[in-house]
Amino acid sequence: MNLEEVFEAQKILDKVFADAILKKEKSFFDKKIVIALLVELGEFANEVQSFKYWKKHKQTDRSKILEEYADGIHFLTSIAYPLSVPSKLNPDIKYKNFVLQLSYTYKLFSNLIYQKNKENVLKAYEAYLGLGQLINITETEIIKSYMAKNKKNYKRIQENY
Repeated sequence: MNLEEVFEAQKILDKVFADAILKKEKSFFDKKIVIALLVELGEFANEVQSFKYWKKHKQTDRSKILEEYADGIHFLTSIAYPLSVPSKLNPDIKYKNFVLQLSYTYKLFSNLIYQKNKENVLKAYEAYLGLGQLINITETEIIKSYMAKNKKNYKRIQENY
């Protein structure tokens, strides 16, 4: 997958965010961004609903799934490009079952709290792309959803969100 367009857009957005972030919010930023990534993974999983063993009638909304997935791409990319993770990535499907792949992705994301390096971020990013592939999220959908969210983020900055 070629996400160069996403990586370039995220670099620009991050510069705008950096100027807008209060100094006190910059403390422990490296931990906060990984926690945000984990939260977004949870929100994405919540929309997909595969883990909800107690629900008999699972109704999903593809647009919400894509928006939450794009949020994960946003944070992953912010973590990835400063470490020179390439924008051409190969989705990694370790498990063909969504719940197992989700668990694996959670493990890799959690590992970034303490060991955030190029190799670990690359593995985490590719596992996340694999997770998306398991529910047929295409490269085109990733880019389109990301760009829509990017536009929304600029609006939030203008409105002092």
